[in-house]
Amino acid sequence: MKLYYIANARMPTEKAHGIQIAKMCEAFIEAGIDVSLVVPSRATAMQSIQEFYALRVSVPTIRLLPVPDLYTWGRLGYRISSYFFMAASVVFLWRKKIKGENFIVYTVDLDNFSSSALPLVSVPLFSEMHGGKPNTFAQRFLFRSVRGIIAINPIIVEELKKTFPSSPARYCAESNGVDNAGFAPADKKEARKRLGLPQEERIVLYAGRFFDWKGLEILPHAAVLTPDIRWYVVGGDKERFAELVREPLPDAMYFAGSRPHDEMRLWYAAADALVVLGTKRDTQSRLYTSPMKLFEYLLSDRPIVASGTPAIRQIVSEQEVLFYEPDNAKDLADKAAYAIGHGADVAGRVAAAERKGRGISWKARAERIKEFMQK
Repeated sequence: MKLYYIANARMPTEKAHGIQIAKMCEAFIEAGIDVSLVVPSRATAMQSIQEFYALRVSVPTIRLLPVPDLYTWGRLGYRISSYFFMAASVVFLWRKKIKGENFIVYTVDLDNFSSSALPLVSVPLFSEMHGGKPNTFAQRFLFRSVRGIIAINPIIVEELKKTFPSSPARYCAESNGVDNAGFAPADKKEARKRLGLPQEERIVLYAGRFFDWKGLEILPHAAVLTPDIRWYVVGGDKERFAELVREPLPDAMYFAGSRPHDEMRLWYAAADALVVLGTKRDTQSRLYTSPMKLFEYLLSDRPIVASGTPAIRQIVSEQEVLFYEPDNAKDLADKAAYAIGHGADVAGRVAAAERKGRGISWKARAERIKEFMQK
């Protein structure tokens, strides 16, 4: 099976969607699919995708030209570059088809329009969707022809079926995955030594990129309520965090900046508890997210304190994590303190989380999606 994976993304990138794309390409290749990743030509790291993400296989990558790199020039620049990429993708695929090549197309919704012209190529098209879609002309055109939709949770499936009831597409729900081998538990004392963290302090860790839809402002409020706990944040610098939350940052909060993905195993091991955020105030956070950090947490042998949003409850239950009420800083602080101070009580959840994490992998996800596409 030949598959062209179309992604309107800078690759490689330090952002989470880049990890997801890279790991799925790796998993597809290991599942026996002949994958070529098609991305815009953008300024990025000089390393190959295999080197940047420490993949087990090389991912053949086609960087389409001409695509002006205006993505960082605000909304208008992003749209201009994306339209160029959309046109270049269609031309590229048409040339392959005219030459007699048989293939399928797989795409991911990093925006709401750049995939919409792909039905013009008239080949089997599958789209991975990470959220609901507006009922626009571009989306209606896509949904009239797409063969299958791979959504990251069942909530998205139901919303898309209601929005596009006449679409012939078949649906499957597949959450994100984790690389089981890369996130085996590590020793807390050794991890803290290697990271230069204090051995005797109680540490709660939040790991993730800084976006306003995540409800980051709850962290400083919870930290104020637990001055005897150090709240470490990995994923960006203090200045960017303060700019987003617009809240005073207490002394109990510490920022490690952006760290390499292969270093995260040590950060999880160094923590006494791990936090997954989610807010009721944002649709993406409340309903659509499938946080890869949560899947990594599951394998880290540490208590997990997670926001009880519908999206996160689609992934884990009270058997694996301690839920806090979304947007309730006191409840988050109380649950974090409980997770640290009642190790014996939360041990069952930690063990159940590890068992659940072992059943979630990029490899298994790719195998199921392959079977879905073949059907």
